Amino acid sequence: MEEKDLQKIENASKDSKNKGKALVSNKILSFCAYIGIACIAIALLLSACFKGNTNVENVFRSIGEVIAYILAMILAFYWVKSHKHIAWLVFYIIFVVTIAVLYILVVI
Repeated sequence: MEEKDLQKIENASKDSKNKGKALVSNKILSFCAYIGIACIAIALLLSACFKGNTNVENVFRSIGEVIAYILAMILAFYWVKSHKHIAWLVFYIIFVVTIAVLYILVVI
């Protein structure tokens, strides 16, 4: 009985560590999403206020888009990781590479 109790305690501590890591990563992702939305909002405000000068607006819009793309890629990775089929992973890689290459070619 003592071994089973020890195993239960060890499993409970592992679960609490995993929940702690998930909580920290959720906070980080939430903060990054907040920053991304702030950049997009600033870009939209600047485009409404300064219709002639779009350089500053484009910078904020680009930052917001990059943050949004990165967050979407991170969250999609966790989804793909949970669905252990190789096709999901292959398509995920194709999509991420396509987004990265096209963004670099079009924006930069």
